[in-house]
Amino acid sequence: MKNRWLIAACAVGIHLSIGSVYSWSVFVKPIMKELEWNLKEVQLAFSIAILFLGLSAAMLGRYVEKYGPRKAGTFAAFFFGIGIAASGLAVTARNIYALYLCYGVLGGIGLGVGYIAPVSTLVKWFPDRRGLATGLAIMGFGFASLIAGPVIQRLIVHVGIANTFFSLGFVYFCIMFASAQYLAPPPAGWSPEGWKTSVASGLRKPRSDLAQLLAAEAVKTRRFYWLWSMLFINVTCGIAIISVASSMAQESVGMTALQAATMVGIMGLFNGGGRIAWACVSDYIGRPNTYTLFFLLEIVMFFLLMRMPAPLAFQALIFLIMTCYGGGFSCIPAYIADIFGTKQLGAIHGYILTAWAAAGLAGPILVAWVRQMSGSYSGVLTIFLGLFVIAFIISMAARIDIRKIRAVATHEKVDYPAEKTCDLNMGRIPEVLDFVKAWAAKAGLASNQIFRLELAIEEAVSNVCSHAYLEEAAVNAMSYAYQDRDAYTVRIRNNDNSFSVELTDRGIPFDPLATSAPVIDGPLEDLETKGLGVFLMRRMTDELSYVREGDRNILTLTMNKA
Repeated sequence: MKNRWLIAACAVGIHLSIGSVYSWSVFVKPIMKELEWNLKEVQLAFSIAILFLGLSAAMLGRYVEKYGPRKAGTFAAFFFGIGIAASGLAVTARNIYALYLCYGVLGGIGLGVGYIAPVSTLVKWFPDRRGLATGLAIMGFGFASLIAGPVIQRLIVHVGIANTFFSLGFVYFCIMFASAQYLAPPPAGWSPEGWKTSVASGLRKPRSDLAQLLAAEAVKTRRFYWLWSMLFINVTCGIAIISVASSMAQESVGMTALQAATMVGIMGLFNGGGRIAWACVSDYIGRPNTYTLFFLLEIVMFFLLMRMPAPLAFQALIFLIMTCYGGGFSCIPAYIADIFGTKQLGAIHGYILTAWAAAGLAGPILVAWVRQMSGSYSGVLTIFLGLFVIAFIISMAARIDIRKIRAVATHEKVDYPAEKTCDLNMGRIPEVLDFVKAWAAKAGLASNQIFRLELAIEEAVSNVCSHAYLEEAAVNAMSYAYQDRDAYTVRIRNNDNSFSVELTDRGIPFDPLATSAPVIDGPLEDLETKGLGVFLMRRMTDELSYVREGDRNILTLTMNKA
């Protein structure tokens, strides 16, 4: 059994490596001076990296889910390490387009996969502290620039730009590759030590996800777009503030260039610290409450910024805004798990992160355009205030949506077990299937699971209708008590981790689990049909059980939710 805290440490290692992308500004002036490229050309490499972070996270999220965090982390190590190291070759060749390809495209792909791979794994290892787990990893991304910035500065001075890229690429590859080898999801059914006992004793409240959805199903829900929009607005305004913080401080409240530069450095501390602090808070007050609180605070803070407070108050407001900016990143994976489940968390997280890619482009462009049109930063702050009002409304809509879904689920859970009794009419099987499908969908089973369950139920009900109640002569010959042809009952049972269908009849005793598996090799015309139905039911369900109680056969077909 792996240690989940070491899993967390490995996740931090990967995020500390890829988070160095936030130190790109340290490269900007040396590259401009040595290669005589302008600011716009050099800054574009960073923009491309952020763009491909979002695109690769969305497009390769399914890769992370399919092949697991170890292979995904190794994939990220190769792309990010090679991308950074090859940027040194681009600098040596004095080729700006090679820099875009290496740092922007290759490095950006490593960024995206490396960002989501450990996070989706941590959520599964920390069902009791989802916010803390994701906060730890994403805190590493936020704090990375504080470590990488001074190191990069010293390396450039002592070994040059190209050699700095070579060295960083090698070091980052080693850290990410080693960290990825320990990453693994927990075994099926695993829970932290003492967790189940605490839940059973009432000391802890069991966590119940709103649903267990596939990525393709999640993107069809309203709440997916609520999350996307909230993250987009939070990141757009946060990145925009980061991009103009120094000049706004000097222009609006009269801070000196040195004071403004110091403020920008401290902003990184609050960005990283906010990631772990807000993530921990979200474990206690819930993710919906946390996001609503973000936007309420930011509405107040941007309103106060518009009044241009004294320098100290200005800095305090900016620092608090940075905590909300960082907290938005760290809370979003746990929020996704809460409302979509962990079945394809990496893929859904990847889709949500396209909001980051879009905001990374929109934020700086928006603030530059508004600043140019209005001639001051007051117009920028007014627009951001309006955006946060919209975000607050969206957060309330998301809360209402989630509350309604959870209320329906709670009501349905109280109403369980649901039953349906049918006569032995093969023509009523579609009616039974519709009944099971409806309850399975409400319980949160994926569409492919519902389809498999339908096949198994159809086979089981067909067997009851055709074979459970034999003719009296045949029954006497078998030494069984004769049973009048009776109805059968389908009963639904919904648990936190599974969904079961019980099929009960009063026919002759028959244990399908005692049936030998059919031989399915050889030509189709030689295939024996005996046992194929039971074989189908076994393959289509996660668990098949049978018990004889009195004069009743009870066959239970179970699908696991996670």
